[in-house]
Amino acid sequence: MVAMIEATKNKLHETKFFLHLLVKESEKLIRNEPEAFRYYLSAFLSAARSVTFALQSEEKEKYDKLFSAWMDNRTEEERQLFKLFKNQRNAEQKQGGATVSEALEYIPYVEIRSESLGDPTYSFQWLGPHGTPHPTVGRPIHHFEFCGSLVEVTTLSKQYVDLLEQLVQDFMADQG
Repeated sequence: MVAMIEATKNKLHETKFFLHLLVKESEKLIRNEPEAFRYYLSAFLSAARSVTFALQSEEKEKYDKLFSAWMDNRTEEERQLFKLFKNQRNAEQKQGGATVSEALEYIPYVEIRSESLGDPTYSFQWLGPHGTPHPTVGRPIHHFEFCGSLVEVTTLSKQYVDLLEQLVQDFMADQG
C-alpha cells in the first residue's frame, strides 16, 4: 500500500510555486519592488524545508527508516546541497536573513526582452554611430557560496527542488 503523503505533496507543490516566482523575479531588469527577490527566497526556503518536515510528520517510522539510507546514497555534492538549504533556511528564519551575495550583470539595452517591461508597447531603443558600444543596464544576480564557489541562487534552488522530488518519489516507490 502506498503511503498517503498529501501534506508532503502539497509542500512540494508550494516549493515549486515559490521557485517559479523566485526565477521570474530574478529575470526582471526593472524591479518596482527591489525586496521581492528576498521575500520570494524566504518563502521558498521555508516551503522547501517543510517538505521533509511534512514527510516525517505524516509517516514518521517509515521516514526515519528511509531518510538516513536515502541520504547515504546521495553524492557528496547532493548532501552539501541539503546542508546548504537547511542552513540558509535556518539563517532566514532565526537570524533575519539568508547569506546571499549580489553582483550586477550588465546587459546591452538591445538585449532586453520587451516582455520584462510589462506593456508590450514599451521598449528600449538606442541609436548611435556604427561601431559604438551599446549602452548597458545592470541587473542584480544573487549567489550562494556552495562548495567553494559562488553559484546563482536560482540554479541551486532548482537542483534542490529536483532532490526533494526525488526523495518523495523514492519514498513512495519504497512504500508501494
